[in-house]
Amino acid sequence: MAEPSKDDLDRRRAALEAKLEKLRPGEPAPTSSLKSEAGGKAMGQAMRISAEFVAGLAVGAALGYGADRLLGTSPWGFILLFLLGFAASIVNAVRAAGLGKPQPRRDT
Repeated sequence: MAEPSKDDLDRRRAALEAKLEKLRPGEPAPTSSLKSEAGGKAMGQAMRISAEFVAGLAVGAALGYGADRLLGTSPWGFILLFLLGFAASIVNAVRAAGLGKPQPRRDT
């Protein structure tokens, strides 16, 4: 089988490039940049919610441990305040996610 000449390959490549140019859109769709921006916002919100959740647990545990050391009520102060910190973390996470009270609509 004979190989095609260089001129034949150049002609076929130019024809293919012309066909591809007709099929390509003129400008890239703006939704691609919006998707990446929305993904970044969602990741930031997820990090914020998880940090608030862990902080609530840590504060509840620390206060419970301190209360037990001062009052000598081990382990009841730790358990009670840890559970209170857990409940506060859940409430904060729900509020941060926007699932709490319905917010008023803003007409723009």
